[in-house]
Amino acid sequence: MSKKTQQTVLSVFIYSFVFILMLEWLKPVIELTDTGYLDLFGWYLAISFAFYLLKLKWVYVFPVKLVYICWVIVHIYTDLSFLSLDTFKLIWGMFVENIVSLLSQDWVGVTNPFRTFLFFILLWMTTYLLNYWIRLRKNLMLFFLFTVLFITILDTFSPYSGEKSIVIVLTSGFIILGLLYAQKMMHEQDGKLHGAFLVAGIGCLCGVILLSSTLAYVLPKAGPSWPDPVPFLLSTSPNASNGEDGRGVGGATQRVGYGENDERLGGAFASDATPVFYATAPTKQYWKIETKDTYTSKGWVNSATEPPILTNYKLGEPIESDIAPGTEDDSLVANIFMSQSYPFIMQPYGIEQVDSEQPVTLSLNVRNQKLNTFNGTEETPVGAYNVMYNEPIYSLKALRETVPANLEGLPSEFDRYLQLPETLPTRVRDLATSITTNSDSLYDKAKAIERYFSLSGFSYNQDMAAIPEGDTDYVDQFLFDTKIGYCDNFSTSMVVLLRSEGIPARWVKGFAPGEVVERQNGLPVYEVTNNNAHSWVEAYFPGVGWMTFEPTIGFSNAVNLNYDIDTEKDELETPENTPVETPEKTQADKDEKEVSKGFTEIMSNIAKWVSDHKALIFWTIFGLALLSIFAYRHRRKWLSKVLIPVNRMRKNDWDTFEKMYHQLLKQLNAYGMTREQGQTLSAYAKYVDASLGETHMRKLTAAYEKGLYGNNREGIDYISMRESWENLINQLSG
Repeated sequence: MSKKTQQTVLSVFIYSFVFILMLEWLKPVIELTDTGYLDLFGWYLAISFAFYLLKLKWVYVFPVKLVYICWVIVHIYTDLSFLSLDTFKLIWGMFVENIVSLLSQDWVGVTNPFRTFLFFILLWMTTYLLNYWIRLRKNLMLFFLFTVLFITILDTFSPYSGEKSIVIVLTSGFIILGLLYAQKMMHEQDGKLHGAFLVAGIGCLCGVILLSSTLAYVLPKAGPSWPDPVPFLLSTSPNASNGEDGRGVGGATQRVGYGENDERLGGAFASDATPVFYATAPTKQYWKIETKDTYTSKGWVNSATEPPILTNYKLGEPIESDIAPGTEDDSLVANIFMSQSYPFIMQPYGIEQVDSEQPVTLSLNVRNQKLNTFNGTEETPVGAYNVMYNEPIYSLKALRETVPANLEGLPSEFDRYLQLPETLPTRVRDLATSITTNSDSLYDKAKAIERYFSLSGFSYNQDMAAIPEGDTDYVDQFLFDTKIGYCDNFSTSMVVLLRSEGIPARWVKGFAPGEVVERQNGLPVYEVTNNNAHSWVEAYFPGVGWMTFEPTIGFSNAVNLNYDIDTEKDELETPENTPVETPEKTQADKDEKEVSKGFTEIMSNIAKWVSDHKALIFWTIFGLALLSIFAYRHRRKWLSKVLIPVNRMRKNDWDTFEKMYHQLLKQLNAYGMTREQGQTLSAYAKYVDASLGETHMRKLTAAYEKGLYGNNREGIDYISMRESWENLINQLSG
């Protein structure tokens, strides 16, 4: 293989991988700016690199690129034929109009087509710079590093997912660096490298990089050490907006509060202390609004597509809910005063009837347990009403007697409470099994899942909850990757884990009890705000019925239990306000917690020290920068003081001599004695000696060629070579 052919093949591979690198740089820009048309910009890059590879003159390249850019602009923004007169007028008018705007500093007046044109110019300049680095510098390390930083920063602090891009960038970058080094070796060796050796070397390089990248990509990886910062950053954005029903759009911060659309859960919440209603009630209550039964891997919807099954009630009539009231003799009454208008009733558990001075009728949706208020056929909000309720009481003995065999033969109505998406990762089901493996009764299995979150390193945070992208499952991401979120994360995860064990469960929405703000006639008045919007879990046990569970850390919804078990044969249920004895952790768990705690303390101390010494750090960096600039500008004067002592510490052998010789070539080039294209080392040595009036360079070069090409390295007088090398280095420094 001739030298020219080798250079051409190398150049083709180099430009191909640079194109891949540039494309990965372009993808997040297109995605985050919602620009689109990645293929058109990609073709422009391909055309540009092809022209550089062919070394075409600018008189041919300039018009072709300009025509392509104009064609893309016409294609994107108009339906005109590119060769029509109207197209020419449009392009001319675009340039005139926007140049006038730029000259008058009217930045807002710059049109989108002209912005696209400027973006193409940026790509033009970037590809030209890359070609310069490839052709003359033969070093692309700086662009490679900036691309890696660019992708990783966007992957960390923006909605862009750079998981695959990082692998592609690293693989392509290392291959490019290896190919450029091979090209540099060919140039220095004056074409004396054998083609087979070159092909084998490049093949091994690419093979090792591709193999290591593939293994790194497919092998299991540890979860993140810190939660996803994107939701928090979005929550602090002044442009954060709310979607329908308070749900954020495109990752924007959501406004906390009740909303009907739960198809896409996740993302940060902005607090809102606006009162929703006031409840004067003798007991602290969770206020239920509705349930949902179908988990989609991203959120919740209702399964029923047919008209809902409605049961209508008049004010004061007994209401039949699927959660039976308790058996207490005296029912309790809660007085509700609404601050916001909602056409439905806030239901305490064990609801029996509703009274109001407004002439409304009640309609209970049997599918989702929502109790709407109507005036005729129109939904009507009720400003004030009384709710009579009798809190359910559950027999602990009956709960402990529920076993998996009881689930057999459940009516088909419960199928929707066992639904799980086919895409649910297997590890979620495996986790449910591992959590409940030591529990016999269905109730104990449910309690084990409820307690799992408080015992396994999960944390509650409204700002740091992640939004699952692509095919990522909402529950899987929370259970295994982030472990941080709010009520929707905890409640949805518990429902999915319960269903994975065959226990019917449903997702419940409503409001937490709120805060006591005053007392009326000895009864507490609870203020319930948008911040109290909440979700929890209801599980079904055959022979017992539906029962509430609260998996969210920091919340407590203690149900009324009748401790009617035989205390000699069983243990009493641990009350909610009694500390739960946590299982003994393994030494590995303890070590991991200690390491994590220690690392957190170290990072906190570092952050505090940096904050306290900001001025010192700034002036230190500034001083080091000035010192670095000064040292670089006068590097020839001090470089010998570093190179000579360092090399004196090395052995007098061929490896040291070879490194010293290459260092000398670099210093000569920096001094201004540039080696010409195709110039042999012997001819270059004569040129150097003639310039310096010495014979040291010819002496060093003769020994270098003798050891490199003649493979006669034992007969070299390395001590004498070191003296000649030091003489030349000292002359260049002086």
